[in-house]
Amino acid sequence: MGGESMDPEHMEPHIDEDYDAEETAVKDANAEAAEGANTFLHKQEPKLRRSSPFKTYVLITVVSLSYSMVPGFFAGMGWGLATAILVWGWTHSLITGLMLDEISEHKPQILSYPDMGAYVGAKLFNGNKHGRRAGFWIIWTSQAMGAFLMSVASLAFCAQFFQAIFPQLCYNWWIVISYGLVVLFCQIPTFHDSFAINIVSWTALAVLFILIVVNICVTGRLEEVRYNIGNVTTVFNGIAGISFAYGGHAVFPEARREMKEPKKFQQSIYGLYATFAVANVVVGFLGYGMFGTEADVNIFNNFTWNVSVTIGNVLMLVAFFGSLVIGNVLSMMAIQTVLKIPLIGWRKPKSYGMPTGVTRTLLRVGMITLQLLLALLIPFIGDLVGLTGAFASTILTFMFPCLAYWVVFNKGMSIYMKMVCAFLIVLSVLIGVAGSYGALLGLISNATAFPPLHLPCNHLDLP
Repeated sequence: MGGESMDPEHMEPHIDEDYDAEETAVKDANAEAAEGANTFLHKQEPKLRRSSPFKTYVLITVVSLSYSMVPGFFAGMGWGLATAILVWGWTHSLITGLMLDEISEHKPQILSYPDMGAYVGAKLFNGNKHGRRAGFWIIWTSQAMGAFLMSVASLAFCAQFFQAIFPQLCYNWWIVISYGLVVLFCQIPTFHDSFAINIVSWTALAVLFILIVVNICVTGRLEEVRYNIGNVTTVFNGIAGISFAYGGHAVFPEARREMKEPKKFQQSIYGLYATFAVANVVVGFLGYGMFGTEADVNIFNNFTWNVSVTIGNVLMLVAFFGSLVIGNVLSMMAIQTVLKIPLIGWRKPKSYGMPTGVTRTLLRVGMITLQLLLALLIPFIGDLVGLTGAFASTILTFMFPCLAYWVVFNKGMSIYMKMVCAFLIVLSVLIGVAGSYGALLGLISNATAFPPLHLPCNHLDLP
């Protein structure tokens, strides 16, 4: 019996069966990957996986955390509506963040957000290549353009914080100086390589949180505090702003792609949302409770301790600069992927007849130069933030993850889960429309009040 089992004649059919099964599995895997995966990214994947859960937590926190604006959103909406929208934003975005993680775990061929769009488009149109392309480009455009426009706004914010610290120099000069710094630091190839900037920005956010709480206590409650709901524009702008405050999902699949152990991405998500809960609730409720409808979207405008305000502006500058670098790295990586410019490497391989580093540098300098021109042309950046939050954040953070989850897990989903996804999708559309309407009203109003390239030298429109 033993000799028969070792006979080559008896082994050969089993070898053939194993080979055929393996070949079929490879074909099936390739076919499935073609539905949503970018083979260009797959070739680089082993070199990209370098980050720990803590590094990833720091990254997504720097991109997502905007708690200093929350009291101003309360001022536009009032206690009840602002609390409801804040709770909705936290809960909804946590659910969709976990959905993105589960999808990526279940479909490892998906290495980027546009990949996920391609996969969903292919599934919705029964593998049709046009559906796949449509899904890819819709999500790619939302991700790349959202990150690009936020970088334009952040560039202007950095210039304004510079001017708040050093008012002697004209605002337009500070934009150019900010542009020079961004050009330098945005040559960082991937998220992993940006950790030093991220940890500095994260530390600035932590110190800023303490400073804001101390300042609120020092400044004290206004003598006559009013709490009421504003007009339609302020309410809808507040909705758009809170949508923006929870709008960091554009980096989630890419950040997960760079982790040594992607299964631990969930730890980073829970860390982020614990930070969200503490920062947004404490600053939002304390700020609005102290200043009511007078609470400014830049909470430091409500404080009276001048030294603290200066320190706060420095910390805000550091935090916004970190977010600006990450936003640029995200949009640049998305563009590089489409143009097939390697994400890492400097001399090899060649790209467009030049060393990879040269091609990447030229692309990034060109894109950041375009951001500089737009920042000079669009002075009313607060409305730009609102519009970006209402459009890109609503799609990438609130709506699409629910749709993608439904498509990927359709057969195994309960009726209850499908109802939850349907409700969240409809709610996302309503929030997006309301937020976009409020932001557009502000844009139209400000476009007449502030003509492009005619800013006063001391222009300040802090967030």
